[in-house]
Amino acid sequence: MALTKSRLKSLRELTLRKYRDERRQFIVEGVRLVQEAVASDFTVLEVYHTADITDQPAGRALLARLAEKTAVIHQTSTREMEVISETVSFQGVLAVVRQKQFAVDSILTRRDTSSLIVALDGVSDPGNLGTMIRTCDWFGVNGVLLGRNSVELYNPKVVRSTMGGVFHLPIAGGVDLLSTISRAKGMGYRTFVTDLKGETHFDLVKYPARSLVIFGNEAWGVSDQLKDLADVHVSIRRYGAAESLNVSVACGVVLSAVHRLFE
Repeated sequence: MALTKSRLKSLRELTLRKYRDERRQFIVEGVRLVQEAVASDFTVLEVYHTADITDQPAGRALLARLAEKTAVIHQTSTREMEVISETVSFQGVLAVVRQKQFAVDSILTRRDTSSLIVALDGVSDPGNLGTMIRTCDWFGVNGVLLGRNSVELYNPKVVRSTMGGVFHLPIAGGVDLLSTISRAKGMGYRTFVTDLKGETHFDLVKYPARSLVIFGNEAWGVSDQLKDLADVHVSIRRYGAAESLNVSVACGVVLSAVHRLFE
């Protein structure tokens, strides 16, 4: 059965932040990401797919798992999927998923003695943010604090760039980083800020069991207020002539050393 115009309009609205915020929903596209959503504890509200998804074993297996997760599964035409989809070359399946809201305290307060937290201050590019979340996922970060001035977590480009990381990590959005990091310091976290002029090279730092690492905006880095609050300013030594390093690359470089150098 064809989708009504009002339903198509409602789904298309989820490509806009206003409606994602109002409904606390977001869209996940493609077999891989929908698989990640199904395997997580996120709530899958609705699923839409084209007929050709059943031509591949992975597609049939995914639909079978989705049937256990939600009762709302619609087969749509390619034309309808083009209206809903945010991507140029869609993979024939998308899901509407309920957002999860993680409290800052639930991220900072862990039963384990060790805790590695990453804070992101003013990261504005969706691709960078998604890649950094994916990188945090790879390096076993325990939680991410997303500052108020960063791009929205459930932006479709961010979700795609995480490659599933959005479903694996507790991520708190819209965080007041100044007050939160002050509180974290009071809870025993040692705080590190990445800074081009940092006095300590990243692979010479000793990271204690409770560490919080701050990365900043692509153009101007971490805010001066957060720099003043941090315990250690960390730099990445430059060997060539490039003016700066992409923030998502810097994130991977620094996090690669943290576990190796944990005290």
